[in-house]
Amino acid sequence: MNARFDPLPVGWPIDRAHPLHVEPLPDLQYAVEHALAHPLSSLPVSELCGPGSRVTLVCAIAGHERDMANAVLLPALLQELSSAGVKDQNITILIPNGLHQPSTAEEKRHSLGEAIVSRYRVVDHDASNQAELDDLGTFEGVPLQVNYHAVEADLLVAVDVVEPHYYAGYSGGNKTISIGCAGEATLNEVRAARFLDDLAVHPPDTRDNLLQMVGREIARRTGLMFVLNAVVNVDGQIVAVSAGAPNVVHDTLVEFARKLYEVYVPRDDYNIVITGNGASRVRTLYHASRAAVAIGLAQDPVLVKGGVIILPVRCNTTGEADTRERQFYEALSGATDMNTVMLQLSQRGIRSGEQRAYMLAQTMIAQNYHVVVVGADCGDLARDCGLIPANDMLEAANLAETIVGRSPRVLMLPHAAHLIPIHRWHPQPDDNFDRNANAGDEDIYIQSIISDN
Repeated sequence: MNARFDPLPVGWPIDRAHPLHVEPLPDLQYAVEHALAHPLSSLPVSELCGPGSRVTLVCAIAGHERDMANAVLLPALLQELSSAGVKDQNITILIPNGLHQPSTAEEKRHSLGEAIVSRYRVVDHDASNQAELDDLGTFEGVPLQVNYHAVEADLLVAVDVVEPHYYAGYSGGNKTISIGCAGEATLNEVRAARFLDDLAVHPPDTRDNLLQMVGREIARRTGLMFVLNAVVNVDGQIVAVSAGAPNVVHDTLVEFARKLYEVYVPRDDYNIVITGNGASRVRTLYHASRAAVAIGLAQDPVLVKGGVIILPVRCNTTGEADTRERQFYEALSGATDMNTVMLQLSQRGIRSGEQRAYMLAQTMIAQNYHVVVVGADCGDLARDCGLIPANDMLEAANLAETIVGRSPRVLMLPHAAHLIPIHRWHPQPDDNFDRNANAGDEDIYIQSIISDN
């Protein structure tokens, strides 16, 4: 749908923040081979296995970024196993679905490649299938259940990308196993209110993140010995790659990823933040809401209390929604206000998808934020979820001005779900924000955000 969106009001001072532009690795094949040959705090894969070894490769396939990374990382890793004498029939590629729906045959072929799918055994993790789960005890009150393909392998390796996650700090490292391959009982507990209320659970921080601590323990008990992780730019191109011991690789790549995604902005008192999702395939309010959660639960939000978050989004109907999305909508529409959302979910337990509803309610209550959802096809759904609907950007702007006043201070985040805006009093010349006063350009830019969503 190519509806026209009107320009924002003339006179709005607008800052626009971008992820740091980093060129892809010039010789990616060499970089991956070098990482595998010189792993961090680990022996090379070829010395961790042999001809009789049973190897499980846990490989995430959801998302454009992972698809592009897998095309290089997975063949290189499989070549290492082949060189070590591991037989094809002893290699299992496990898709870490968490509580997501199983991947389709087409999705497997698209992300892993026809040659790999036809040559190796590829299986989906099913968190609800008790027959496929091994019990690893408890940690911090969390029952630890993990897919037996991972636990019982002679060598367990994870392949993933490291990027900001609105809840788990940064993805990659142990999370590929601890969340992607965990059982339903484990996942139900780590999205309980005591985790969601933990102030350390926010993207800029991993050191004291309770979810990260539990995740590392799950991976340790599972026997994860080796990971091959990458950082990608907004175009999905690999800009850094590392292999070796999970914790060391993750910590190393998080430091690099922060330079990409943690963006300095010149203010800490914006009245309005307008979000986009870059090139990601966002088609639902559920997915777009991730940006609002990331903004509101930042360690030091740059949007003032009482501010407005504008979410341009093309909504699919709830009939097309998967289980996570449907339960997200039901949690919000089944309550009279955001306080009730949090109370009901904390009392009865939080199902898949509802953790996003809880965290959205959490940030709206704590910061008194107002969320305006832009899209004529999304109005009824937004209203039912306790959000403010707007048919187009001009209506959204007018609504925002009634809340925060005229001539507001506005920040645009074209990749909001993967950007962590941080205020710095004295911006440096290379900081990744633009101040754009040209209303015509802003109109074009707003339309590009809409189409991206």
